[in-house]
This record gives sequence, structure tokens and C-alpha cells, in this order.
Amino acid sequence: MAFCSSLDISGSALTAERFRTDIILQNIANAKTTQTSSGEPYRRQQVIFEEIPLSFGEELEKAKSGSSKATSSSEVAGKGGVRLTQVVESDRDFVPVYDPTHPQANEEGYVMYPNVDTTEEMIDLMAASNAYEANLTALQVTKAMINKTLELGR
Repeated sequence: MAFCSSLDISGSALTAERFRTDIILQNIANAKTTQTSSGEPYRRQQVIFEEIPLSFGEELEKAKSGSSKATSSSEVAGKGGVRLTQVVESDRDFVPVYDPTHPQANEEGYVMYPNVDTTEEMIDLMAASNAYEANLTALQVTKAMINKTLELGR
């Protein structure tokens, strides 16, 4: 059923944006962490998403044959949506701050702070929140369409 694919697409986007929000909040929480277990400051993390392609040809063949169930792995992969590919660490340089009284200060008195810009993180958080809201709206519209379709059948 086409409605189920729409729900899957919106659901995958909601899951992806929620994970993106979690990573952004982790970056903000560690914006002042000068030493991690590896001995260096916290590195900003970013998520990389990948499209789950919606295979038009396979959907057309399913419609022609009247089959609504996915029977092969290629049909399952062709449902559409988005998925998390990986979480990568930023390669930007750490930010040196002059503070000779800090316990992690080097010989010149500089402390290396994480490469996290809280303003940039807040903008990313707003973008992730807006994307989440847009996908939630799409999910609600799909749900309303399903309900209207069911009402027609009465």
C-alpha cells in the first residue's frame, strides 16, 4: 500500500532528525571539555545521512502484479526514506585560549578548547527541529488521508 511507504519515509526522517538532534546536543554539552579519555579536547561530531532510494521500476512492477508485500531484499531497500550513514568527527583545529591558571594549560599558557562553535550548533539545532516538524506534519497529513480513505469505504 502506498500509504505505508509514505509512513515509512516520514518515520525514517523523524528517526534521523532525532539522532541528529542528540548529536548536536552532545556537541553543545561538551563545548568546554578540554580533555577526553583520549587526552585531547572533545571533537565536534556531525551526522551523515543517506537517501534510501525509492525504486520506481520495482514499485511499478509490484503495482502491475498486484503484490503489496516485499519479497526480495532489493524491494525492501527500495522503500524510500533516509538513514544514518555515519557519525564523523570534525577536522577543524582546536581553539587555543590563553589561560595560564588552567590545569591543562601548556608551557605557553594556552589551553586547547574543543572545535565546537555553540552558535553554529544552535543554528544546526534549529534546522534539525524544523526538519523534524516538517516530517511530523507530513506524517499527520498522511494519517489524515488514510482516515479519509477509510471513511469513504463505509
